[in-house]
Amino acid sequence: MHYDSITALGIIGLLIFLFLYIVFSVLRDAIYFFLIHYFGLVNLFILKEEQQNILNELNKINYYKNLSVVGKNYFYHRVIVFMINKHFFGDGIKLSDEVKTYISASAVQLTFHIRGFYIEHIQLIRVFPQAVWSQMAQHDVKGLTTGGGVMWLSWPDIKKGFDFPDDGINLGIHEMAHAFKFTLRCDHSSSNRICSSIRNWSNAAKSSFLKLQEGDTSFFRSYGATNMEEYWAVNVECFFEKPEEFVQLYPEIYILLCKVFNQNPLNASNDYQLRNK
Repeated sequence: MHYDSITALGIIGLLIFLFLYIVFSVLRDAIYFFLIHYFGLVNLFILKEEQQNILNELNKINYYKNLSVVGKNYFYHRVIVFMINKHFFGDGIKLSDEVKTYISASAVQLTFHIRGFYIEHIQLIRVFPQAVWSQMAQHDVKGLTTGGGVMWLSWPDIKKGFDFPDDGINLGIHEMAHAFKFTLRCDHSSSNRICSSIRNWSNAAKSSFLKLQEGDTSFFRSYGATNMEEYWAVNVECFFEKPEEFVQLYPEIYILLCKVFNQNPLNASNDYQLRNK
């Protein structure tokens, strides 16, 4: 009887452990953000020197610079959460705080106003000193996002995307746009609000996609004509980098992207909120 009780307790203990492990795995990012943002426990995860380096780099990014004090604090904490939950691997390049900050900021920019949503799909980020040959694509690529949770990025092209913030080309945002959709795993029956908004965007964007395929590159660059997935990523780049022109030329598509990301890049004076409070 005593042995049976010990066995039962052991099984119960194991089940509790497995339950907590699953909960933590699913809510890991949210738990880290709660500890960092609401309890100020940044020092548990990032050295003070690194914290200052990260803030210095963020202050070079237009999106971050336009935020209020409260918005900057929130953005910074989300960058920290992204950093500590992803494995960065430098392939022929030193992984400095600058490199990790710009890449992390790309992800946070997309999800800034989607509370509780993190780009969990990405687990490994490989950073290269230049474009690299892809066996899958059969040509050199500046960036690549796989269904298996791996992202490849050319650091010079990441930096260039932020150095020229209004040309509609930003590799970090482009690849994070792919990862964003991988994380959602939308299908035709998904009732998720964001999935529904993406479906609406897809339907509304078909005519402009066909125009691009026919050679109309007056706004969207030609790479978007590759397929609808690349057109999506190019749209997201222009949404954040050329919002004034975007809303004038394609108001319906722009508004739908506002709904997808729950933000309006034209509303910089109010932390890019979709609606003013």
